[in-house]
Amino acid sequence: MSRRIDADVAARNPVAGFAGANFSRMVDASPTLSACLRGLHDRREEELARALAEATGASPEDIAPRTAAALLTAAHRVLFQRIQQLTLAGRTNDEIARVVAEEADTAFALLEPALADYAVA
Repeated sequence: MSRRIDADVAARNPVAGFAGANFSRMVDASPTLSACLRGLHDRREEELARALAEATGASPEDIAPRTAAALLTAAHRVLFQRIQQLTLAGRTNDEIARVVAEEADTAFALLEPALADYAVA
């Protein structure tokens, strides 16, 4: 998952949060759009949990794939929110990318002790 955010940051991917100041302000100001965004984050977590359960042979109700998915997608959600925060603060995409690339390393390093041996073939 950290490779995904690295690629998204390098590409300034709007799906990762690089949506521009006008769009970011619109979402930030709208409770409806903010709720929709949260729903998209939740769906990502559900789909990742399903994929992890399938990859590890676990049942869909197993706590391990659901917990791993929650941890990984929480890091993505925090980084997305950070991109939005920096965008709304007027930072350029290049500045945001530098900050978020470092912060992504920190976020995923925090997860590594818990997930380093999970779902590895």
